[in-house]
Amino acid sequence: MIDYSTTQNLIESMVSERIVPGVNYAFIKDKQTFTSTVGFASIYPEVSQLSPFAEYDLASLTKVIATENILLKLYAEGKLNFSEPLHDFIPEFTDKRIRLFHLLTHTSGIRGWIAHRDQLSHDELIDAIIHLPVTDEFEHKMRYADTNFVLLGLVIKKIFKQPVQEVATNEILIPGGLTETTFKPSKSSCVPTALYNGQVLQGIPHDPKARQLGSDCGSAGLFSTMADLIKISKGYLGLDPNILPFSQDVVSQLFENKNPAGLKPRSWGWDLRWDPKFHYPLILHTGYTGTLMLLDRIKKTGLILLTNRVHPTGHNQIFLAMREKIIQSFLIENDN
Repeated sequence: MIDYSTTQNLIESMVSERIVPGVNYAFIKDKQTFTSTVGFASIYPEVSQLSPFAEYDLASLTKVIATENILLKLYAEGKLNFSEPLHDFIPEFTDKRIRLFHLLTHTSGIRGWIAHRDQLSHDELIDAIIHLPVTDEFEHKMRYADTNFVLLGLVIKKIFKQPVQEVATNEILIPGGLTETTFKPSKSSCVPTALYNGQVLQGIPHDPKARQLGSDCGSAGLFSTMADLIKISKGYLGLDPNILPFSQDVVSQLFENKNPAGLKPRSWGWDLRWDPKFHYPLILHTGYTGTLMLLDRIKKTGLILLTNRVHPTGHNQIFLAMREKIIQSFLIENDN
């Protein structure tokens, strides 16, 4: 029986306390799944009801569901081992110390700041990113940065001769039967996010880089539903071996710390959390828009949380504190 009542109450309190307009959430426990939908899809310019079938802007979940899974497929096929220098794929990136695994674990030290970034065109932004300097943080600090996965998206483009989002659609989403996961959603199916230039974004990525880079963006831009995220979660949990295009042996490697001692633990792409009692790793990823996946392969359990916490405004720090409380609550109840 699924019983995460404390976590459930925390999630639903975000709606009653007006931290988010609404939530879709799910708990997975082996062959059981519990889902619920609470609150509203939008509160501005008018209130609209939230559907359990709504499509969400996944933001940074794009990194692990799309971009990373392409790379893992290549890894499983023996075509990459992640020790390859970034320079081999993008010669304009001149620092030959940076390997693909540095990008996957956010230990590249590549400075992420670009002046007037949101005013740049597609080509200008790519040029700026591939000429970013490597700082003293290289191999000394885990600093999460979109830049790492934008560069990995460009690596994929070099290999496949197609933009990363097209490759993800053809290599990951379609073969996995993820029919509701797309880079080109129907506006009417999507939960609105933030106000931008006086208009509410709906079916358009909240992330400015995703809007600028379009199909070349490997860090954001993907939309999906709860049903599809449950499907792909079952792939990671080993409950359905047919979702992901690589073996469960490769999946199991995601549930390992890939960073050296002394650095914040990180897997390829995924953040890690630890079982409070037995101290084994769970994988976690969040998205800026208010999305979250937390998966325990040992117990075959998981939490998926979908909100549009940036609607109608992105300045929502209370959500971040609540998100951490929800994660901690799940970890505790998951041990019961």
